[in-house]
Amino acid sequence: MKKKILNTFFIVMLNLFQHLSLNAQTNLVPNWSFEVDSLCPDNGGQISYAPPWRTGGGTPDYYNACDGIGLTTAGVPLNWGGYQYAKTGNAYAAIFCYSLSPPPTEIKEYLQVKLTDSLVTNRKYCVSFYLNLATTLAQAYHNVAITEMGMYISNDAVLSTNLLTLPFTPQIISPSGVFLDDTLNWTEISGEYIAQGGEKYITIGNFNNPTDTFNMPNNNNNPTVVSYYFIDDVTFRDCTNDGVSELGIGNEELGIMPNPASESLTLEIKEARIQESRIKIYNVVGQLIYYTTITTHQKIIDISTYPSGVYFVEVRSFDKLRMTDVVVRKKFVKE
Repeated sequence: MKKKILNTFFIVMLNLFQHLSLNAQTNLVPNWSFEVDSLCPDNGGQISYAPPWRTGGGTPDYYNACDGIGLTTAGVPLNWGGYQYAKTGNAYAAIFCYSLSPPPTEIKEYLQVKLTDSLVTNRKYCVSFYLNLATTLAQAYHNVAITEMGMYISNDAVLSTNLLTLPFTPQIISPSGVFLDDTLNWTEISGEYIAQGGEKYITIGNFNNPTDTFNMPNNNNNPTVVSYYFIDDVTFRDCTNDGVSELGIGNEELGIMPNPASESLTLEIKEARIQESRIKIYNVVGQLIYYTTITTHQKIIDISTYPSGVYFVEVRSFDKLRMTDVVVRKKFVKE
């Protein structure tokens, strides 16, 4: 029996090690699941114990099973924030994404880390992180869920010095109007980002106004309102060529007319063997602003309402001869 338990333990540890190793090969986020600690946390506000994570505002918390598995201030799964196992491993972070108490005082916190490498111009990155709405054990709080949790990607570090909302628009954001109210399971927030080049910091938190909340069932009616989320498994990887053959349509086989353009943009795919194409347009900060699928070789897109500036168009097509996807990206200017 003892031998069986040990074998099971080693299998679990091997699977975890393989998972961590595979992720580390491509993930630009250091300490992406908060497993590496410089000190075991034993109180709130100790995100610096999971280096190189740090605050982008407020005093983010760090929870780790090294502090215990029963009721402790900073343990896992049971801690001040509630009860939750880590998405991966034995640790995670936590932030206040909304807090309002009499007298009305807004409090928001942000997690921040520097990527292991700067982003490369025009490369596409796949980004994700997981969150879970905590139901704090402290009876003094009324828990609420928020919508539109986001990640802001920047060249330089940012910091809120007054615990208010950071004045930035996140490039990765959860769907509008969908409240992040799951207190049992981890919810994935994900998206794609086209790099301008040189970005090297990510900041996670609530960048919305304080009114974007939703009351949750709670164990009392205390007027002190909080929205507190556990955060785990943050990934940021170059996925430019994921599932894409380098053969097929090339820059010379995708026409963009006119360029610059003011009212409309005509895309022309000249390769005859293309069967279906998915078209995406990103703005200069990497946000997806247009998406459609076509089965023809030409598409006219109305861009009259777009603000003037630089945009990127991505055409991902299915090559029926090679039975694989091919992709091309081009830049255009809206006058």
